Amino acid sequence: PDMYPGNCWAFKGSQGYLVVRLSMKIYPTAFTVEHVPKALSPGGNITSAPRNFAVYGLDDEYQEEGKLLGQYVYDQDGEPLQMFPVMV
Repeated sequence: PDMYPGNCWAFKGSQGYLVVRLSMKIYPTAFTVEHVPKALSPGGNITSAPRNFAVYGLDDEYQEEGKLLGQYVYDQDGEPLQMFPVMV
C-alpha cells in the first residue's frame, strides 16, 4: 500500500513467485535483491526477507519450466542490497 518498511511486495505464506516481463530478450549476468535493513525494520528483525530462492529464465510468462539461472541464499546479516551472479 505504500513504501514504508514492511509494506512492500508482501507474499502470503512461506513461498512466492514473481515474473518480470521484459520488452526484449536479455542475457543477464547477475541479479540483485534488496530488503530493508534490520535497523530500519519496524520490529527490529527481517525474518520476512527472502532466504533461499531460485531464478529461472522463461521465454514467456506461461512457460511451465524455464532454464535455471541459479539458486541463491539472501544473507539476512549482510548488506541490504546483495548481488548474485548467474550460475549457468
